[in-house]
Amino acid sequence: MNIIKTRDLSENMINQINSIVEAQDKEYHLPLYFDFSDERCVYYLCYESKNLMSVSALFEIDNNIYEIIAFTDVDNRKKGYFKAVLDYLYTDLKAGTELSFICERNYSSALECAKKLSFDYECTETMMELDLSTYSCNVITDIDIYEEDDDIFYIYYKDEEIGSFSFYTFNFDVGDIYFHSFNIYEEYQNKGLGKMSMRAILLFLKNIGKTKIHLQLLLENTPAYKIYTDLGFNISSEISYYKTFIQ
Repeated sequence: MNIIKTRDLSENMINQINSIVEAQDKEYHLPLYFDFSDERCVYYLCYESKNLMSVSALFEIDNNIYEIIAFTDVDNRKKGYFKAVLDYLYTDLKAGTELSFICERNYSSALECAKKLSFDYECTETMMELDLSTYSCNVITDIDIYEEDDDIFYIYYKDEEIGSFSFYTFNFDVGDIYFHSFNIYEEYQNKGLGKMSMRAILLFLKNIGKTKIHLQLLLENTPAYKIYTDLGFNISSEISYYKTFIQ
């Protein structure tokens, strides 16, 4: 067994990694991938002879805070390759470092691995999407939306500012957007204004030519989860985080 640590992947290494990911996708599609252009990433490749058995990508999120995703060859699981990579990279990280293992929520092999390696469940991020071409509702007459700052939209209820939201457009499709930073101010919460505002926002986005909306929330955020499912959003992926601290 040989482990290589590198930031600079050769074309051959990239082809080997892609081969493992493609084989995994045929068995069970995972909403995780390697962004070979991300300069924050360090790769750990575990070989038997010239055959790549397992690959892990380590991302530095903040000082002493890291995330890791990993793929192992489908025919060589449960043989200790990922564990060997972890043991290797642990020697690179300081004591007290926070390390999160990222996996698809319902992928049993990864969940078993996280438990076996003493990672503790932290949270699940749910990605949801809505095809705005199918969305319809009556105009919400009491809600108005204004763009007062660049890329920040403010929500008014009966001429009183109650919240804000923002979104960004994906480069490959100006109609496809990622929605984030939706906020109803504290004094207006728990009054039904959140769901009413979202109905108005979705109609507003449709009217300005947006075609699909994506958003992310914590699975444990039950009130928000209910609002979005009631509005017709569907789950596109669910990513769970399991955390440990390097001793």
